[in-house]
This record gives sequence, C-alpha cells and structure tokens, in this order.
Amino acid sequence: MEDYRARYAGRLQLDRRVEVELTRLRTEVRALKEELARVRTSRDAGASSSAQPVRGDLTVRLQEALDRAEARVRELEAEMEALRLEMETERRTMAAAMEELRDDRATMRGRLLEAREREREAEAARARIAADYEILKDWVLKRRWEQQRQAQQATPARTRSAFASLDDIVSLGDPSVVRGGLQRPEASTASRPPLPNRRREREEEEVSSSRRQRPSEGERREE
Repeated sequence: MEDYRARYAGRLQLDRRVEVELTRLRTEVRALKEELARVRTSRDAGASSSAQPVRGDLTVRLQEALDRAEARVRELEAEMEALRLEMETERRTMAAAMEELRDDRATMRGRLLEAREREREAEAARARIAADYEILKDWVLKRRWEQQRQAQQATPARTRSAFASLDDIVSLGDPSVVRGGLQRPEASTASRPPLPNRRREREEEEVSSSRRQRPSEGERREE
C-alpha cells in the first residue's frame, strides 16, 4: 500500500511537471505561429527587396522553432497520455486491492461475530451447567439428609426388635414366658415342674446299655 502511494505520488508529480511544460510549449507554439503569420503577412504586403532575405531567414527560423515546439508538444502529450494510462491502471489495481481488503475485512468481521456468538453460547452453557450442578448438589444433600433422618428414626425400632427377638429365644425353654418376654399369667415358678436334665438321662442310658451287653460272671463260668 505504501509503495503504491509513493509510486502514485511520484507519477502524479511527473504528470504535473509534464503538464506545466506542455502548457509552456503550447504558449510558445502560439507565439511562434503568431510571429510566423505576422512575418508572412509583412512579406506578402510588398516589403522592399533588400529586407526580404532577412524576413525569409526569420521565417525559416520561426518555422523550425515552431516545428520543434510542436514536436515537443506531441512528445509531451504522448508521455502525458502514457502516464495517465499507467496511473489509471494502477488506480484500478488499487481499487481492486481495496475491494479485496474490504471483502477480507467483512469476512473477518463475520468470523469475529461468530466467535463472539460462540463465546456467548459457551458462557450460557457454563451458566446452565453451574445451575444444574447446584440443583444436583442440593438434591444429593437433601437425599442424604433424608436417609440419615430415616436411619435415625429406624434405630430405636431395630433395637426394640432385637430385644424382642432375644426374649423370644429365652422363652423357648420356658413355657411360662410368652413372646416379648412377658410372664404367662396362669403359670408360676412354684408350680412349674423342673426341666429335665438331658445330659444326665443320656449318661444313665449309656450305663444301662453297657450292662445289658456285658455277660454276667456265672455265665462266663459255665462256658
């Protein structure tokens, strides 16, 4: 961009210098044409024969100067035209580059807007996740508190059930005790028969059985 501006400024200055030079030459050409016309008019008016060679030389010099000036004018006009064409080409190139830059800027602006939109969506998603997390945390804490409360309420019931089960086990060998460890109203300790001694009964049965199996001393002598 800076190079183009520098080149454009240089060509513009050159074009102005050429234009100034061309204006000067055109003024000079007009003056030469006027002088040449005046000399020719004076010669045609019938000036003296002694002055005609001088006027003839002047006419030739004026014509040569006019030709040179006109040639320079044509050269400068061609140079100016070439400069203008070159400047027009560069102007169009610059305009195309500027249009491309505008398109790139619009594209970048669109991408920036998309990025900002995605950022807003991400921020909203983070906010939703944080809110859901708080809701879930509150639910978990509430659920845990409810479970602890239920466990605390169930502890006395389990204790009572355990003691009732122990009383039931004890009452299996005592017919005077009903379920729950309560005493039967019709039974009493004084009237209750003693519990049989199972171990003693087993020992007596073993002794009697061994006696039956063993022969007496009289039977052994007879044999």
